[in-house]
Amino acid sequence: MNRTEVTTIKGYGDSDPESSQQWLVVPATGIENNTTDSDSERRGWSLSSFCCCRNNILNDLWDKDQLLLRAMSLIVILLNVPFGQYILYPFLIFSTWIHEMCHGIAALLLGGKVLWLAIYPNGSGLAHTLLPLTCGRFGMSFFASAGYVGTAMLGGILLLFRRTKRGPRFGLYGIGSCLLLSCLFWVRTIFGLAMLLPMGLLLIMCGSCQQTSSWWIVGHMYALVAATCCLNAVTSIQVLFTTTSQEIGGTVRSSDAVAVAEQLMLPPFVWASLWLILALLMSLIGIVFVIDNDDQSSSAKGPTAVTTEDCERLQQDVCAPSIEMI
Repeated sequence: MNRTEVTTIKGYGDSDPESSQQWLVVPATGIENNTTDSDSERRGWSLSSFCCCRNNILNDLWDKDQLLLRAMSLIVILLNVPFGQYILYPFLIFSTWIHEMCHGIAALLLGGKVLWLAIYPNGSGLAHTLLPLTCGRFGMSFFASAGYVGTAMLGGILLLFRRTKRGPRFGLYGIGSCLLLSCLFWVRTIFGLAMLLPMGLLLIMCGSCQQTSSWWIVGHMYALVAATCCLNAVTSIQVLFTTTSQEIGGTVRSSDAVAVAEQLMLPPFVWASLWLILALLMSLIGIVFVIDNDDQSSSAKGPTAVTTEDCERLQQDVCAPSIEMI
Protein backbone atom coordinates (compact mmCIF):
# COMPACT_ATOMS: atom_id res chain seq x y z
CA MET A 1 0.00 0.00 0.00
CA ASN A 2 1.31 3.39 -0.96
CA ARG A 3 1.76 5.95 1.78
CA THR A 4 0.59 9.53 1.37
CA GLU A 5 3.29 11.26 3.44
CA VAL A 6 6.95 10.42 3.95
CA THR A 7 9.44 12.71 5.60
CA THR A 8 12.49 10.41 5.87
CA ILE A 9 13.68 8.16 3.04
CA LYS A 10 16.68 6.03 2.22
CA GLY A 11 19.20 7.14 -0.32
CA TYR A 12 18.62 5.88 -3.83
CA GLY A 13 20.16 2.44 -4.15
CA ASP A 14 21.36 2.37 -0.51
CA SER A 15 20.46 -0.42 1.86
CA ASP A 16 22.13 1.06 4.94
CA PRO A 17 19.48 2.75 7.12
CA GLU A 18 22.12 5.15 8.46
CA SER A 19 22.43 6.70 4.99
CA SER A 20 18.86 7.98 5.07
CA GLN A 21 18.30 11.63 4.16
CA GLN A 22 15.79 14.10 5.55
CA TRP A 23 13.49 15.72 3.00
CA LEU A 24 10.89 18.43 3.61
CA VAL A 25 8.36 17.03 1.14
CA VAL A 26 8.79 13.56 -0.38
CA PRO A 27 6.40 11.71 -2.73
CA ALA A 28 5.38 8.29 -1.45
CA THR A 29 5.50 6.48 -4.80
CA GLY A 30 8.64 5.85 -6.79
CA ILE A 31 10.70 5.21 -3.65
CA GLU A 32 9.89 1.70 -2.56
CA ASN A 33 10.02 0.57 -6.20
CA ASN A 34 13.28 2.38 -6.95
CA THR A 35 14.99 -0.83 -7.97
CA THR A 36 13.30 -0.61 -11.37
CA ASP A 37 14.68 2.85 -12.21
CA SER A 38 18.09 3.39 -13.70
CA ASP A 39 20.53 5.96 -12.34
CA SER A 40 20.33 8.04 -15.50
CA GLU A 41 16.54 8.28 -15.28
CA ARG A 42 16.73 9.36 -11.66
CA ARG A 43 19.34 12.02 -12.44
CA GLY A 44 17.25 13.31 -15.35
CA TRP A 45 14.13 13.43 -13.17
CA SER A 46 15.98 15.37 -10.46
CA LEU A 47 17.44 17.84 -12.98
CA SER A 48 14.12 18.48 -14.67
CA SER A 49 12.42 18.88 -11.29
CA PHE A 50 15.06 21.42 -10.23
CA CYS A 51 14.58 23.41 -13.43
CA CYS A 52 10.83 23.36 -12.98
CA CYS A 53 11.24 24.49 -9.38
CA ARG A 54 13.45 27.39 -10.41
CA ASN A 55 11.03 28.49 -13.12
CA ASN A 56 8.17 28.16 -10.65
CA ILE A 57 9.95 30.43 -8.14
CA LEU A 58 10.70 33.05 -10.80
CA ASN A 59 7.10 32.98 -11.99
CA ASP A 60 5.93 33.32 -8.40
CA LEU A 61 8.17 36.36 -7.85
CA TRP A 62 6.92 37.93 -11.07
CA ASP A 63 3.28 37.39 -10.12
CA LYS A 64 3.67 38.79 -6.60
CA ASP A 65 5.83 41.81 -7.48
CA GLN A 66 4.09 43.05 -10.61
CA LEU A 67 2.90 46.19 -8.80
CA LEU A 68 6.40 47.16 -7.72
CA LEU A 69 7.91 46.39 -11.12
CA ARG A 70 5.25 48.47 -12.85
CA ALA A 71 5.80 51.39 -10.46
CA MET A 72 9.57 51.38 -10.86
CA SER A 73 9.30 51.00 -14.63
CA LEU A 74 6.89 53.91 -14.80
CA ILE A 75 9.21 56.14 -12.77
CA VAL A 76 12.25 55.25 -14.88
CA ILE A 77 10.34 55.86 -18.13
CA LEU A 78 8.96 59.21 -16.98
CA LEU A 79 12.43 60.35 -15.92
CA ASN A 80 13.67 59.85 -19.48
CA VAL A 81 10.81 61.21 -21.60
CA PRO A 82 9.84 64.83 -22.34
CA PHE A 83 7.50 66.33 -19.75
CA GLY A 84 7.82 63.16 -17.67
CA GLN A 85 9.40 65.06 -14.81
CA TYR A 86 6.31 67.24 -14.57
CA ILE A 87 4.22 64.14 -13.90
CA LEU A 88 6.68 63.04 -11.20
CA TYR A 89 6.84 66.51 -9.67
CA PRO A 90 4.40 65.69 -6.80
CA PHE A 91 6.56 62.70 -5.87
CA LEU A 92 9.62 64.98 -5.79
CA ILE A 93 7.86 67.25 -3.30
CA PHE A 94 6.78 64.18 -1.34
CA SER A 95 10.39 62.98 -1.11
CA THR A 96 11.49 66.41 0.09
CA TRP A 97 8.82 66.32 2.78
CA ILE A 98 10.05 62.90 3.99
CA HIS A 99 13.63 64.19 4.11
CA GLU A 100 12.72 67.23 6.18
CA MET A 101 10.37 65.26 8.42
CA CYS A 102 13.22 62.89 9.27
CA HIS A 103 15.30 65.90 10.34
CA GLY A 104 12.40 67.09 12.48
CA ILE A 105 11.90 63.67 14.11
CA ALA A 106 15.64 63.50 14.85
CA ALA A 107 15.44 66.89 16.56
CA LEU A 108 12.56 65.67 18.73
CA LEU A 109 14.49 62.52 19.66
CA LEU A 110 17.41 64.70 20.78
CA GLY A 111 15.13 66.70 23.03
CA GLY A 112 14.80 69.68 20.70
CA LYS A 113 11.86 71.36 18.99
CA VAL A 114 10.60 71.71 15.45
CA LEU A 115 9.76 75.33 14.69
CA TRP A 116 8.54 74.92 11.13
CA LEU A 117 9.18 73.09 7.86
CA ALA A 118 9.71 74.83 4.53
CA ILE A 119 9.07 73.19 1.16
CA TYR A 120 10.10 75.17 -1.94
CA PRO A 121 9.05 74.85 -5.61
CA ASN A 122 12.53 73.80 -6.77
CA GLY A 123 12.27 70.63 -4.69
CA SER A 124 14.45 71.82 -1.83
CA GLY A 125 13.37 72.04 1.79
CA LEU A 126 14.48 73.20 5.19
CA ALA A 127 13.69 72.08 8.73
CA HIS A 128 13.91 74.93 11.24
CA THR A 129 14.63 73.33 14.60
CA LEU A 130 16.05 74.07 18.04
CA LEU A 131 18.58 71.59 19.41
CA PRO A 132 19.78 71.44 23.02
CA LEU A 133 23.39 72.45 23.66
CA THR A 134 24.01 69.13 25.36
CA CYS A 135 23.50 67.04 22.22
CA GLY A 136 27.20 67.30 21.34
CA ARG A 137 28.95 66.35 18.14
CA PHE A 138 27.29 62.98 17.76
CA GLY A 139 23.88 64.49 18.32
CA MET A 140 24.51 67.13 15.66
CA SER A 141 25.75 64.44 13.28
CA PHE A 142 22.70 62.31 13.99
CA PHE A 143 20.45 65.26 13.20
CA ALA A 144 22.30 66.17 9.98
CA SER A 145 22.31 62.61 8.63
CA ALA A 146 18.69 61.85 9.57
CA GLY A 147 17.32 63.10 6.24
CA TYR A 148 19.11 60.62 4.00
CA VAL A 149 19.22 57.78 6.54
CA GLY A 150 15.54 58.11 7.44
CA THR A 151 14.41 58.18 3.81
CA ALA A 152 16.40 55.02 3.04
CA MET A 153 15.04 53.18 6.09
CA LEU A 154 11.45 54.19 5.34
CA GLY A 155 11.77 52.98 1.75
CA GLY A 156 13.10 49.61 2.89
CA ILE A 157 10.34 49.19 5.47
CA LEU A 158 7.64 50.02 2.93
CA LEU A 159 9.05 47.42 0.56
CA LEU A 160 8.99 44.78 3.29
CA PHE A 161 5.20 44.99 3.64
CA ARG A 162 4.28 45.39 -0.03
CA ARG A 163 2.81 41.86 -0.32
CA THR A 164 0.75 41.90 2.86
CA LYS A 165 -2.97 42.55 2.82
CA ARG A 166 -3.03 45.26 5.49
CA GLY A 167 0.42 46.77 5.02
CA PRO A 168 -0.37 48.92 1.96
CA ARG A 169 -3.61 50.26 3.45
CA PHE A 170 -2.08 51.01 6.85
CA GLY A 171 1.00 52.48 5.17
CA LEU A 172 -0.96 54.85 2.96
CA TYR A 173 -3.30 55.84 5.77
CA GLY A 174 -0.39 56.43 8.16
CA ILE A 175 1.67 58.48 5.72
CA GLY A 176 -1.38 60.51 4.71
CA SER A 177 -2.18 61.23 8.35
CA CYS A 178 1.40 62.35 8.99
CA LEU A 179 1.17 64.67 5.99
CA LEU A 180 -1.94 66.35 7.34
CA LEU A 181 -0.58 66.60 10.88
CA SER A 182 2.68 68.13 9.66
CA CYS A 183 0.71 70.69 7.67
CA LEU A 184 -1.29 71.50 10.78
CA PHE A 185 1.67 71.98 13.13
CA TRP A 186 4.85 72.61 11.17
CA VAL A 187 4.53 73.41 7.45
CA ARG A 188 4.30 77.18 7.09
CA THR A 189 4.96 77.87 3.41
CA ILE A 190 1.96 78.43 1.14
CA PHE A 191 3.48 76.26 -1.58
CA GLY A 192 4.09 73.41 0.87
CA LEU A 193 0.53 73.52 2.16
CA ALA A 194 -0.89 73.64 -1.37
CA MET A 195 1.07 70.52 -2.38
CA LEU A 196 1.03 68.43 0.79
CA LEU A 197 -2.59 68.82 1.85
CA PRO A 198 -4.03 67.22 -1.35
CA MET A 199 -1.40 64.47 -1.11
CA GLY A 200 -2.38 63.66 2.46
CA LEU A 201 -6.07 63.54 1.62
CA LEU A 202 -5.45 61.34 -1.42
CA LEU A 203 -3.32 58.84 0.54
CA ILE A 204 -5.88 58.68 3.35
CA MET A 205 -8.65 58.03 0.83
CA CYS A 206 -6.62 55.21 -0.74
CA GLY A 207 -5.75 53.75 2.65
CA SER A 208 -9.39 53.87 3.77
CA CYS A 209 -10.63 51.78 0.83
CA GLN A 210 -11.96 48.47 2.16
CA GLN A 211 -13.48 47.00 -1.00
CA THR A 212 -11.61 44.23 -2.78
CA SER A 213 -12.14 45.93 -6.13
CA SER A 214 -10.13 48.95 -4.94
CA TRP A 215 -7.00 46.87 -4.25
CA TRP A 216 -5.65 47.69 -7.72
CA ILE A 217 -5.54 51.39 -6.82
CA VAL A 218 -4.25 50.82 -3.29
CA GLY A 219 -1.50 48.45 -4.42
CA HIS A 220 -0.23 50.67 -7.21
CA MET A 221 -0.29 53.80 -5.03
CA TYR A 222 1.62 52.02 -2.27
CA ALA A 223 4.13 50.66 -4.77
CA LEU A 224 4.67 54.17 -6.17
CA VAL A 225 5.25 55.59 -2.70
CA ALA A 226 7.68 52.81 -1.76
CA ALA A 227 9.56 53.03 -5.05
CA THR A 228 9.74 56.84 -4.73
CA CYS A 229 11.33 56.60 -1.29
CA CYS A 230 13.90 54.01 -2.37
CA LEU A 231 14.85 55.71 -5.65
CA ASN A 232 15.04 59.14 -4.04
CA ALA A 233 17.23 57.78 -1.24
CA VAL A 234 19.70 56.63 -3.90
CA THR A 235 19.50 59.35 -6.56
CA SER A 236 19.37 62.38 -4.24
CA ILE A 237 22.78 61.55 -2.76
CA GLN A 238 24.65 62.06 -6.05
CA VAL A 239 24.53 65.86 -5.59
CA LEU A 240 26.63 65.48 -2.43
CA PHE A 241 29.59 64.26 -4.51
CA THR A 242 29.62 67.30 -6.78
CA THR A 243 28.72 70.22 -4.52
CA THR A 244 29.07 71.20 -0.89
CA SER A 245 26.32 73.84 -0.78
CA GLN A 246 23.11 74.84 -2.51
CA GLU A 247 20.58 77.63 -2.47
CA ILE A 248 17.58 76.89 -0.27
CA GLY A 249 14.93 79.53 0.18
CA GLY A 250 17.16 82.26 -1.24
CA THR A 251 20.08 81.46 1.08
CA VAL A 252 23.15 79.39 0.27
CA ARG A 253 23.47 76.64 2.85
CA SER A 254 25.94 73.79 3.39
CA SER A 255 24.90 70.24 2.55
CA ASP A 256 24.14 67.62 5.17
CA ALA A 257 27.38 65.81 4.36
CA VAL A 258 29.38 68.95 5.08
CA ALA A 259 27.51 69.41 8.38
CA VAL A 260 28.44 65.89 9.48
CA ALA A 261 32.03 66.31 8.27
CA GLU A 262 32.41 69.42 10.41
CA GLN A 263 31.46 67.42 13.49
CA LEU A 264 33.21 64.09 12.84
CA MET A 265 36.18 65.26 10.75
CA LEU A 266 35.89 62.78 7.86
CA PRO A 267 35.47 64.30 4.36
CA PRO A 268 31.92 64.87 3.07
CA PHE A 269 32.25 62.30 0.26
CA VAL A 270 32.87 59.59 2.87
CA TRP A 271 29.55 60.26 4.55
CA ALA A 272 27.81 60.54 1.21
CA SER A 273 29.24 57.14 0.24
CA LEU A 274 28.06 55.58 3.50
CA TRP A 275 24.57 56.97 2.99
CA LEU A 276 24.53 55.65 -0.57
CA ILE A 277 25.57 52.18 0.60
CA LEU A 278 22.87 52.27 3.27
CA ALA A 279 20.23 53.30 0.73
CA LEU A 280 21.20 50.43 -1.60
CA LEU A 281 21.32 47.99 1.30
CA MET A 282 17.89 48.97 2.63
CA SER A 283 16.40 48.69 -0.86
CA LEU A 284 17.93 45.23 -1.25
CA ILE A 285 16.64 44.13 2.15
CA GLY A 286 13.17 45.39 1.33
CA ILE A 287 13.11 43.53 -1.98
CA VAL A 288 14.60 40.21 -0.80
CA PHE A 289 13.35 39.79 2.76
CA VAL A 290 9.72 40.53 1.97
CA ILE A 291 6.89 39.71 4.38
CA ASP A 292 4.35 37.54 2.61
CA ASN A 293 0.99 36.43 4.00
CA ASP A 294 1.03 33.30 1.85
CA ASP A 295 4.41 32.23 3.19
CA GLN A 296 3.27 32.75 6.77
CA SER A 297 0.15 30.65 6.31
CA SER A 298 2.00 27.84 4.57
CA SER A 299 4.80 27.71 7.13
CA ALA A 300 2.23 27.56 9.94
CA LYS A 301 0.62 24.46 8.45
CA GLY A 302 3.92 22.65 8.00
CA PRO A 303 5.05 20.42 5.09
CA THR A 304 2.31 19.27 2.74
CA ALA A 305 2.02 15.59 1.79
CA VAL A 306 2.38 14.68 -1.87
CA THR A 307 -0.07 12.11 -3.20
CA THR A 308 0.44 9.43 -5.83
CA GLU A 309 -1.10 11.57 -8.56
CA ASP A 310 1.22 14.44 -7.70
CA CYS A 311 4.25 12.19 -7.95
CA GLU A 312 3.20 10.88 -11.35
CA ARG A 313 2.86 14.43 -12.63
CA LEU A 314 6.31 15.26 -11.25
CA GLN A 315 7.90 12.37 -13.08
CA GLN A 316 6.27 13.51 -16.32
CA ASP A 317 7.64 17.05 -15.84
CA VAL A 318 4.18 18.52 -15.93
CA CYS A 319 4.50 20.31 -12.58
CA ALA A 320 7.32 21.08 -10.19
CA PRO A 321 7.64 19.66 -6.66
CA SER A 322 6.61 21.81 -3.72
CA ILE A 323 9.62 23.35 -2.01
CA GLU A 324 9.71 25.46 1.13
CA MET A 325 12.76 27.48 2.12
CA ILE A 326 13.75 27.25 5.79
